Amino acid sequence: MLTTTPTTQSSSSVKNVNVPVLISGAGPTGLFAAILLTKLNIPVRLIERHLEVSSLSKALVIHSRTMEVFAQAGIIDRFLELGSRLSDFHVYFGPKLMSVIPALDTKESHYNYGLFLQQSLTTWGLTEELKELGVQIDRGWELMDTKVIEEKNADGTTTSYVETKIRRAIIGDNIRTTESRILGAVEEDPEEANKRYEVEVVRSEYLIATDGGKSAVRHKLNIPFPGRTLDNNLIIFDGHIDSDVPFDDGITVINGANNRSMVSFPLPNGQIRFLLDNGFLTPEEHAALKPEELTMEVFEKLAGATVAPAKFKCLDQSWLTYYRVNERQAETFCYKQKIFLAGDASHVHSPAGGQGMNTGLQDSFNLTWKMALVMHGMAPKSLLDSYEAERKPVADGIIKLSAKLLDMGLAQDFVRRTLKRIAASIAPYILPYINTNNPVNMLFIRYHDNAINQRSKSQATIEEDYQVGQRARDGNLRVIRKQDMGLAAQEGETVRLHQLMVGPGIFHILVFTSDLLLPAPSKNEGSTSPPPATIKGVETTDASGLAKSIKEHLSAWRSKWSYKTRTQIVESTASTVSGPTTPEMKPVSPTQSSDTACTASSLAAIPHPIRADKAFMVHTIASDCSLPSSPKNSECMVSTVASTDRLADNKAGEGKVYLDHQGCVHQKYGVVGKHGPGTIVVVRPDSYIGYRVLGAGPSAWKEVDQYLESILA
Repeated sequence: MLTTTPTTQSSSSVKNVNVPVLISGAGPTGLFAAILLTKLNIPVRLIERHLEVSSLSKALVIHSRTMEVFAQAGIIDRFLELGSRLSDFHVYFGPKLMSVIPALDTKESHYNYGLFLQQSLTTWGLTEELKELGVQIDRGWELMDTKVIEEKNADGTTTSYVETKIRRAIIGDNIRTTESRILGAVEEDPEEANKRYEVEVVRSEYLIATDGGKSAVRHKLNIPFPGRTLDNNLIIFDGHIDSDVPFDDGITVINGANNRSMVSFPLPNGQIRFLLDNGFLTPEEHAALKPEELTMEVFEKLAGATVAPAKFKCLDQSWLTYYRVNERQAETFCYKQKIFLAGDASHVHSPAGGQGMNTGLQDSFNLTWKMALVMHGMAPKSLLDSYEAERKPVADGIIKLSAKLLDMGLAQDFVRRTLKRIAASIAPYILPYINTNNPVNMLFIRYHDNAINQRSKSQATIEEDYQVGQRARDGNLRVIRKQDMGLAAQEGETVRLHQLMVGPGIFHILVFTSDLLLPAPSKNEGSTSPPPATIKGVETTDASGLAKSIKEHLSAWRSKWSYKTRTQIVESTASTVSGPTTPEMKPVSPTQSSDTACTASSLAAIPHPIRADKAFMVHTIASDCSLPSSPKNSECMVSTVASTDRLADNKAGEGKVYLDHQGCVHQKYGVVGKHGPGTIVVVRPDSYIGYRVLGAGPSAWKEVDQYLESILA
């Protein structure tokens, strides 16, 4: 951690302390950004105004896509141990159970469920991960002001950096008695008179604002936060209750006879979280509400009427508050290419669908690899423009989705109440048999064409489901090794594709060879399709040629684009930002290897690197579609290993070849598995497709070179 020296409030005596990246706000979004940047050799300072993690949890669910992201970052195991699987919603009309709906089930991901985990535990888990990387949170410090400083150099160029003033209460904490206690408020809180602080100025290359809906950074920069504040009078209650309704069975949705709705979540400590709809208030009435006007007795009466005639009694409470629903989005997520808003600082919406924390975590995943590439000198600063270009439309879609879910959940007019009853009745019977693109699990978020999502100019386009900007999908692959020659093609050790795509900041090049590398089927197989080499207009290759291309290009890329050490990053920051820099960092925990943070569940999977050491990996995927479905004496597998010998012995990530049984993974990427020309797919460090080109011959590799050169420096 970068250490600093407290100073007085006098601006003339404030010392300047440098850090490559300052992060304001140590909630899940800020913590994850700090973890990812630290793994990418970028020193950070993470400040948080609260002295302790709040025991109150707004978010309760980690969705499938976020679990994939955590897995790629190498931190998923801790959270799987802390949380519990969640998929079913129990839907009631009054006290009667209407249906159990598998609302969070999905066939699209290895993590085919929601992970029920309180935000306080998510925050704790991320904090522990950051500690193991040698970084501590600077608690008690809050941001007072920030600005971008631009200085003219002697050669006429301009140098810019961020100057941020932070403070810490001399006595007590930074929480002021004048602050709003209504959850969801976005207004800036007034100052408290006679409160004394120590002040410090921090200069940084970049500032990431993850300081919530009331974001001080957003307010100080006067970034507009347009949107609306809903007049829904929502109440949140955490406590123990006694009821005839089994609220501890899982997520429960109550459509009350009093035309009110209530959702409940069982908490690990035996308490139940309730989100209760209490109708509408005028804006004036809503603004006048004070938390102390809400009592446990008032909530009990309202909740009891919703589940009537069932019994409902509150035994105690640990949290009781009004929830003000704001649907807002910052006018810009990026200020002068130096200050970035993420999480609730950039977008807020209703809690419906559990999208808020998950969206913030994915903001960090999108931003940090781009920031790291720029700071390592591997990409131009213009790469950072794609953060807003990609995440702003996503936030807009999330706001609309949560608004729709909230409106549907609270709707109690006769027509929509009837439609909800019908939908609840049939959903359990049809959902298991349809593969719908459920937006709630966040697996189908797509980034559209831009500077880093480019369509191949020389090859035909494909269906949008497989195009650039789509999430890289997962699938099982067979490990090909010489000792497996006695096994059939579908047997032996398997590895998931996502287990190969590990570590932040790495471009994964997927080389789909169709069945180009496999032995041709015998004549009695009856194949009439032309061999791959005769496919018109597309260069193909054999195993020898492909092995040569992979080795040459991987070597060239790694030679041209490589990560600096943490010390080099600190030194480069010092040359940009004037003032003293403290480059000292705590070492990696001695219980961990300097090369790997954890062992993979499969011996064939790639261990997660603690620190970024390479920016490119190549994985070769061969289809066995042309092989007989039931080889009698494993001759085909023997022949397969022989034909891929040059790649089978490669290390994982170095072009090693894997067998795609029946071309299933090929299909997921829109690649022809039988007698096809092959395809090269470039997967960005955040596991979205950036480029794809038909074929695997020299011309295809040349196009990949051109793509990388167009986005990297």
